[in-house]
Amino acid sequence: MKAVDVLKKKYDDVSGITWYKTKLFTHYTDTNLMSVYIGKDSSKTWLRLLMSYKGEDWIFFEKAYLSYEGNTIQIPFDKYKEKDSDNSGGYVWEWIDVKVDSSLLSFLKDFSNGKSQKMRLSGKYVKTRNLSVKEVKALQDVLLAYDVLVNGQ
Repeated sequence: MKAVDVLKKKYDDVSGITWYKTKLFTHYTDTNLMSVYIGKDSSKTWLRLLMSYKGEDWIFFEKAYLSYEGNTIQIPFDKYKEKDSDNSGGYVWEWIDVKVDSSLLSFLKDFSNGKSQKMRLSGKYVKTRNLSVKEVKALQDVLLAYDVLVNGQ
């Protein structure tokens, strides 16, 4: 359970969901980050992926990708339900928050142990960036904790 203890834990007593997120950084939607987090209720445990962009110009992205060492996956999302945007003070924010399925989970495990991890948001314009050491470490921490919560190890 040490893997779970390294995460921030917040219980929502209205929904009955406990959320587990990294302690290494807070992923606000007005930042340039990629992170995963865990939801757990009385019957199931799941992962969500959050990818966000902040800049002075819109990307109007319709596709999102994660890539490492020539291995790339397109992240499926519903642009009406899972994508959002905002703007203020000369900055714009665009982000997605999607459920991680088994295929994406398998990719994320390999991705977290790879080298040169990148995320790309692509639409009218394209923004590609390398993930920081903190983002990769947070991904590894959350994936390990998810494994512990699901498998009880």
